[in-house]
Amino acid sequence: MRLRGARTNNLKNIDLDIPLKKFTVITGVSGSGKSSLAFDTLYAEGQRRYVESLSTYTRQFLEQMPRPDIDSLDNVSPSIALEQKNHINNSRSTVATMSELYDCFRLLFSKAGHTYCLSCGELVRSDDSASIARSLRGTSVNTRFYILAPLDIKNKKLWGEVRKSLIVAGFERLALTANGKDKGPELEIAELSALEKFPAKAGKLYLVIDRMAMPEHPDQDQRLIDALDQAFQRGTGDVTLALKDAAATGGWVFKRFSDKFRCEACAIDYRVPEPQHFSFNSPLGACPTCSGFGFNLEVDENLVVPDFRKTLRNGAVDPFTKPAYQEWHRDLMKFCEKHGISTGKRYDDLTQAEKKLIWDGDGSKRGFPGIRGCFEELKEWRYKLYVRVFIRRYQSQVICPDCRSSRLRKEVGAIRLRRLASDGKTRADLNIQAVLELSVEKALEYFKTLTLSKTDAAIARDVLKQIEGRLQFMADVGVGYLTLNRLGKTLSGGECQRINLATQLGNKLCSTFYVLDEPSIGLHAADTEKLIALVHRLRDHGNTLVVVEHDLDVIRSADHIVELGPLAGARGGEVVAHGDLSTVLRSAGCLTAKYLSGVFSIPKRDFRRGPAQHVLKITGACENNLKDVSAEFPLGRLIAVTGLSGSGKTTLIHGTLYNALARLYRRENLAVGRFHRLYGADLLRDVVLLDQKPIGRSARSNPATYLKIWEEVRKIYSNQSSALRLGFTPAHFSFNVDGGRCPVCKGEGAVTVDMHFMADLRLPCEECGGKKFKREVLTVEFKGKNVDELLHTTVEECQALFKDYPAISSKLKVLQEVGLGYLELGQSGTTLSGGESQRLKVASVINDRSSTNVLYIFDEPTTGLHIDDTKRLLGVLQDLVDRQNTVIVIEHNLDLIAQADWVVDLGPGGGEHGGRVVATGAPEDLVLNEESLTGKYLKKVLA
Repeated sequence: MRLRGARTNNLKNIDLDIPLKKFTVITGVSGSGKSSLAFDTLYAEGQRRYVESLSTYTRQFLEQMPRPDIDSLDNVSPSIALEQKNHINNSRSTVATMSELYDCFRLLFSKAGHTYCLSCGELVRSDDSASIARSLRGTSVNTRFYILAPLDIKNKKLWGEVRKSLIVAGFERLALTANGKDKGPELEIAELSALEKFPAKAGKLYLVIDRMAMPEHPDQDQRLIDALDQAFQRGTGDVTLALKDAAATGGWVFKRFSDKFRCEACAIDYRVPEPQHFSFNSPLGACPTCSGFGFNLEVDENLVVPDFRKTLRNGAVDPFTKPAYQEWHRDLMKFCEKHGISTGKRYDDLTQAEKKLIWDGDGSKRGFPGIRGCFEELKEWRYKLYVRVFIRRYQSQVICPDCRSSRLRKEVGAIRLRRLASDGKTRADLNIQAVLELSVEKALEYFKTLTLSKTDAAIARDVLKQIEGRLQFMADVGVGYLTLNRLGKTLSGGECQRINLATQLGNKLCSTFYVLDEPSIGLHAADTEKLIALVHRLRDHGNTLVVVEHDLDVIRSADHIVELGPLAGARGGEVVAHGDLSTVLRSAGCLTAKYLSGVFSIPKRDFRRGPAQHVLKITGACENNLKDVSAEFPLGRLIAVTGLSGSGKTTLIHGTLYNALARLYRRENLAVGRFHRLYGADLLRDVVLLDQKPIGRSARSNPATYLKIWEEVRKIYSNQSSALRLGFTPAHFSFNVDGGRCPVCKGEGAVTVDMHFMADLRLPCEECGGKKFKREVLTVEFKGKNVDELLHTTVEECQALFKDYPAISSKLKVLQEVGLGYLELGQSGTTLSGGESQRLKVASVINDRSSTNVLYIFDEPTTGLHIDDTKRLLGVLQDLVDRQNTVIVIEHNLDLIAQADWVVDLGPGGGEHGGRVVATGAPEDLVLNEESLTGKYLKKVLA
């Protein structure tokens, strides 16, 4: 690809040649222009040209789609971007659907699955004449039997006409059973000509189609098959054979057959499996109780009563403390007095019978209906938004009692694969619900060892090959620990990207241009080698790969390396070096080359903080895959929590420890993972989680608003002479209220177009030209910049503009300290990477210099950081600890782990192979622990 004159964002008119069908890494310090080059230029232009080949309806928007600011880009292929962002926000997407495995499962079970009766467990099938003839082959030769077609005569007065029509059709006999039983000797053959009256005492009536003896050879079955065909026609799909029972004198054995898909023993009809029956997005397959979500929303006692230590009188029932629902509180007090329930007793001390009365009421139509009854009454007003929000505040997800979170109808579970056993017989095996509960690794093992019958194997050969291939790719990219029914919205950005990478490998596209954003994020050092092998495999299919990456091992494995820089923001955007590894290593001004060659490195710590006087200790943690974990975290130290992906780090630190502390300190209604005891919480003042979630959902959210810089900026602009003359107040410079913002885009600078068959398209607002404010507001300037120009100014440049305003300059300085000096002041929060969002949160914490005895929890803070920026981040973390705080970092970066005072290593593997504490202690202690995989790789860093 030949790129000429690229000027997107901070790129400085660069020219660059990227080899086709090769693996190219773009690296450089944070903010040097890597994403601008890879995503905003190369991918955007490739996508734009692809859309040109689509329908006329789509092309009408092309003139509005912004073209990258370039002179030319030649030889670009259709492009696919795999970002490290999780854009999934619905509860229907799972790992299986994201990886397209679910479509393969639906096809497999609908074509090669067999239905087993949910009542008796017998195989359900529909019969035809040929299959019945084959089933009789085991019967003794010359065994006598009748072929019968059941007669269902609803109006007995019409018996004369029915009898006459049967005689005209050539039938001569009826078979009658006593008391409706099809067993034993109670079978009477009667001549039709003699039955002038309806046989009222008979239990069941059958038309005798034929009577015969079992033929000696299959070649003689034609008479049998013809008779069965006629019986099916006369019996409206049902046939009964009455065979002479050799074991009982004069007795008969009845065998019933049907061309309907039915269990004859239980008289239960089933549906013939079709792919849509396995879809929880279709009413044909979705559980009717939960509509295919796998859970229902129920009022949660822990949310309604957040503090069990409170009394009913003092507001233990939280919704009843709201002003609008005080009447319910008064009714509750009267109800308790009536039933002798003490309102001065702690809620925790009430008996189960008393709690049941409070929740469910006493069944009377008048008076207090119980807490659940109150919420049921409130549901009548659900058409009002504030009522729905109020109810949802006290609800939590409860597993659907009908489908048990499988999302599918109960009858779908009757369809199973049939495994061929070593004795040559087939037996019922797993259904689709059981397969989806497996982890990727377990599912791969299952399908590799699955042996089907010859017929089923021929049907499923191609789809099984697809399933095994996709599962293998997912295991290779390091997500083998994920269960197939794991919700997509609960995945990290790195996990999403790796699943998408595995999906692309499964699609086996060629001549495609892939752009990846740090695929090594969230991967343990042990999994990086597998990732590199998969990227090479994607390249070997004939594709071009451009990867934004900071990991030195991934950079070394690339065919071509491009370094942008030399610094961030306005001082970046230039090609510092490009070529193969040997060429880049010889480049004098290349910062990455110095780390690759070992000239630069993060210096080893001269000392570690000694043993702590106090510890935070959690015992008996057993949520998800945690296996009764107990761990200690020394207070006032930098602590790293490490382990393979899926080993339980996030479950232990975020889902259990943080949620428990947040609930304790701030009464937050968070779902806390199961654990036994928590010691040392009284020694801390607060807990703060700094994760990679976006800083806001709206495009109006940006660094200036998040750090409350914009409040001061609005005051400055409203005090300018031109603003005073026009009568502008600070509100006129706000994105969030009407007055000065653009009335069309509401201060977002863009409008969203529904593309129906594609993702929604965001286009610059035609009214304001993407400038967010009205024209008259843009006439107000401060130091030569209006508000739109200021929002497009980098933090570093703003530092000089506001040097005389300490309230602003101090916050801008903090942004530079965490490596975000290159960000534009008004960059939309929705466009920030996970790492940038997290560092923005760090900046807000650092700005409060007075905080002490606070536990700060970081989730992979090195995400998106060049190794040189990681060195700066380490200084920020150590500074937080020096201010008498405790820092826990969930991290894979070996350089950061080596700087920690204490390490908690989980493992030894991921998923069910993890969930144990493998090692604890200083980094040097992990190196000596042979069971610690982290210690094995850490040894190279500490050497």
